[in-house]
Amino acid sequence: MFRYFWLEGEDVPTGVGFGLFTWQHFAAVLVCAVGVFCLCAVFLRKSARTQAKILKITAILLLVGNLARDLFLSIIGHMSLDYLPLHLCSFAIFVYLVHAFLPETYSTSIFCEDRQKRVYVYSSPFRSALAEIGLVLLMPGTVCALIFPDWSWYPMWNFMSLHSFLWHAVLIAYPLMCLLSGRVQPRISHIWMPILYLAILVPPTYLFDVLTGCNYLFLLRPVPGTPLQWLSDSLGPYWLIGYAILAFSVILAIYLVIELIRHIVMTKIHHPR
Repeated sequence: MFRYFWLEGEDVPTGVGFGLFTWQHFAAVLVCAVGVFCLCAVFLRKSARTQAKILKITAILLLVGNLARDLFLSIIGHMSLDYLPLHLCSFAIFVYLVHAFLPETYSTSIFCEDRQKRVYVYSSPFRSALAEIGLVLLMPGTVCALIFPDWSWYPMWNFMSLHSFLWHAVLIAYPLMCLLSGRVQPRISHIWMPILYLAILVPPTYLFDVLTGCNYLFLLRPVPGTPLQWLSDSLGPYWLIGYAILAFSVILAIYLVIELIRHIVMTKIHHPR
């Protein structure tokens, strides 16, 4: 079982990977989903101040996890330009670190009829924007990474494989905890935020890819077996246009779903049966 545990991609024999959409892949995604659910459930039972500490710890663990992987790769002599934190998921480390350590304030209201206390959390517009970008852009990108993992040539019982699943699961948990605790309240009028983020992020990353031959953000080469490969097969040299349209469509769809849920909830509040 652990024969290939400490091997990096170049040393892994062909044909031993867990493969896309196999029972091992589905089982790993299910375990990640259960873990995220449990973490969020525990998080919601804590006070607002304890939640803030959990967010800080989570953000630090994401950074430490990435550094631990790089240390492992350095020890076995396989650290390279391909492992720099320049993918969408890796950029999330820094977004969540900044968000977690920016200050937030609290206001407590008491409802006299049942003496119930409710704590409201207030953040600066910049901090709220970071959380919203995490929810509508970074989290969907991370979910796609779990559905279409670009590490499927690894055996499941391999350090790089297990690390990738665990690390991406924690990446998903962070923005979900922000949403469920009311720290982010996305609105479709804010759609410019993730678009601006991408407008700042994509050009220098594309230039870096061209200069080094790397494939960060998958801007030079689509990952086989993913929607990007389907776009490449359909659109040929124009597949990046389809990539941009796909990214915008996903962001828009998430905002529309959130707005629909908000409309349903508000309707039930103001017009109860």
